[in-house]
Amino acid sequence: MEKKRRRWVRWNKTKRDTFLDHLAGTCNVREAAALAGMTAPSVYHLRRKDEDFAEEWHKALLVGYEMLETELLGHVLAGGGDTIARADGRMIDVEKAIRLLGLHRTSLQGKWKGGPKLRRARPEDTDAAILRKLDAIDRARARAAAEKSGAQ
Repeated sequence: MEKKRRRWVRWNKTKRDTFLDHLAGTCNVREAAALAGMTAPSVYHLRRKDEDFAEEWHKALLVGYEMLETELLGHVLAGGGDTIARADGRMIDVEKAIRLLGLHRTSLQGKWKGGPKLRRARPEDTDAAILRKLDAIDRARARAAAEKSGAQ
């Protein structure tokens, strides 16, 4: 069986803007990626590697949650039922929307149990850590050599 070859597609400003706009409107990463002509794994990869993109992603999600909250509030004030009909034809379950907004608020308040916030290492930090490790290796080798020569 022949293995499929990957087709590498580069991110550009148009793809980024398309992805972020759609993410803000839907909070759906897979759908936003597809609309931008990219895959979900490539989007997550870019978010890990590009701090500016990660910040824009975060802002887009904040906009998306604000939109959801606004839709939910308007629906409730209008005396709506158990679902919200969106302009794009999708239906939103009101209970699920309330739960999602609650989880979102919890994450913004730092109460999220998903672990510490991801910190990105700067090149200077990684270089310094590597040099410290190499220095420790050199010291351990020198100690071992001194012990070996002292034992003889």
